[in-house]
Amino acid sequence: MALLKLMHWVLLTLAVVAVLVLLGWGALAGAFRKVTLECAHDPMCSDHARAEVLTALDAHVYGPPPPMIEPQVLRRESIPRERAGGIPGVEQWLVDLGAAGRVHIVLVLPEPAAAPAPLIQMQTFCGNRAALPGRPAAIAEPMGWYPWICREPRFDPALRAIFGAHIAVPPYDLISERGYALALAYGGDIAPDDPRFARRIMAAYAPPETGALSVWAWLHSRMLDVLAQDERIDASRVALWGQSRQGKTALLAGARDERFAAVVALQSGRGGDAPTRHRAGESVAAIGLQFPHWFTPRFRTYARQDPPIDQQDMLALIAPRPLLIGHAWRDGWADPAGAQAAVKAASAAWRRAGAPAPQFYMRDGRHGIERTHWERTLDFLDTHMGVRQSSSSPVSAG
Repeated sequence: MALLKLMHWVLLTLAVVAVLVLLGWGALAGAFRKVTLECAHDPMCSDHARAEVLTALDAHVYGPPPPMIEPQVLRRESIPRERAGGIPGVEQWLVDLGAAGRVHIVLVLPEPAAAPAPLIQMQTFCGNRAALPGRPAAIAEPMGWYPWICREPRFDPALRAIFGAHIAVPPYDLISERGYALALAYGGDIAPDDPRFARRIMAAYAPPETGALSVWAWLHSRMLDVLAQDERIDASRVALWGQSRQGKTALLAGARDERFAAVVALQSGRGGDAPTRHRAGESVAAIGLQFPHWFTPRFRTYARQDPPIDQQDMLALIAPRPLLIGHAWRDGWADPAGAQAAVKAASAAWRRAGAPAPQFYMRDGRHGIERTHWERTLDFLDTHMGVRQSSSSPVSAG
C-alpha cells in the first residue's frame, strides 16, 4: 500500500512537471529575429499625448482600471521571526478595498532599520504564505481561489526545479542586507487568476472590459497609497518588481502611476514588454486562449492584425524613471528579441528627457528566478535610487 501511494505521488509530480513545461515554455526555441519599431505617440511631448496612450492601452490591451477606492488599513500585526519562517522584521496588514474586497500586505523591513527605507513592491504567484520559507501559518493564505499547484507544499520542490529557487520565495536576507524593505500582496484576492470566474468577480467593482492585469496594476497603486503613509518607508523611493505575468503587471502599474520611482520587469513577454506586432514566441492567440481574463476582450482581435498601440508606447510612459528589462536565452516564449526592440524604440522618451536610458539585458537560463537575478535587480536600484554605488553595469538597450 505504501509503495502504491509513493508511486501515485511520483506519477502526479511528473504530470505536474510536464504540464508546467508545456504551458510555461512550449516555444522554448522561439524566433529571435530582429525587428524595428517606433512609438505611435510620444508621451514626453505633452500630457495630452500621455493621456492618449493610456486611453489606447485601456481600449485595446488591458481594459480600464477600476474606479478609485480609498484603501483602509484595518489591522497591522508584527509577526515574530520564529513564526515568519525565520525572516525578521515581518508585519502583516489587512487592507479593505471596499467593493473590491480585502487584501493582506506582508511588509518586511530591513534590519537594522535605516528609516526611511527604500521599498520594493511586488505581487506573489501563490499567495503570501507560500512566499515565506516553510509557509508559516501566521501568514494568511489567499482569501479566495488560488491555483491548485500553489495549495500543496509537496509541489514546491518541483516548482523550484523548473522555475528557479526564488520563483515563489524572494531572497529576504539579500534584500534586507542591501537596505530595502519589501512589500508583498496577492492580486488573486481581488481578481482570481482563473478565466472561469475572474470577470464575474471583477464586475462587482470594475467595468466589464477590465482585465485582470489592469486590476492587479491598480492594486499596486492602492498598496502604495497605504505604504507611503508609513514613516519607515521612503515614499520617494518605491520600485516595482515583477517576473512573467507579474512583470506585465509591474510595467502597467509603473506606466499609469508616476509615483513609482523605478520599474524592474523580467521575462514579461506578450502583453508586457514584447510588442504584439512581433509575431514570435507566445502568440496573441495562445495567450488569449489560455488567459482571456488578463486582457480586455478586444485584445484577442489582434491575433491577425497589428494594434493601433503597442508595448513600446507603454514603456515610454515610464520615462524618465529608471527601467530594467531582463530576458533569458532559453525563453523564446517570452519573445526577448521583440522586447529588446520595444525598449530601443521607447528609449527616445528617456533621451528627450535627458535621463539615463532604460536597461535591457540577456542572461543564461530559462523562464524563472534565481538569486543572481535579484542581485542584478538590487545593483540596478542601488545605482538609480541612491542606496549605494553599484558594482555592476547593466547592458543598455543598444
